[in-house]
Amino acid sequence: MNDDLSLLWHEVVVVPDFPKPGISFKDLSGILANPTTLGIAVRAWADAVRAEQPTMIVGIEARGFPLGAALAYELGCGFVSLRKSGKLPRQVHRREYALEYGTSALEIHQDALTPADRVVIVDDVLATGGTAAA
Repeated sequence: MNDDLSLLWHEVVVVPDFPKPGISFKDLSGILANPTTLGIAVRAWADAVRAEQPTMIVGIEARGFPLGAALAYELGCGFVSLRKSGKLPRQVHRREYALEYGTSALEIHQDALTPADRVVIVDDVLATGGTAAA
């Protein structure tokens, strides 16, 4: 596992002062672009959540889509997209959340989940937690 972790970190690019001064953004694009590290990451995430027996993975726009879909495939469960406002064609549930300067909104199709679903949420960034809380 230690070798796997080294491979993953080798693909992460740290971008200082992005998106604002004092923040060190960890760009995971290299993990996605390399099939070896993508497989390592997806298997590790699957192992971390398998005991929860998820029935659905919810991926938050945008990089939560490829990561979430790969995780759903690995776990043998479904995948649902949580989109920015106005991107989905049918009836949606909408939730606004606070940004540093204003608000934004996420939407999901009304029929995408059932009360019986066991959900794991996949996002590519954790900053304030506002997106995941929505």
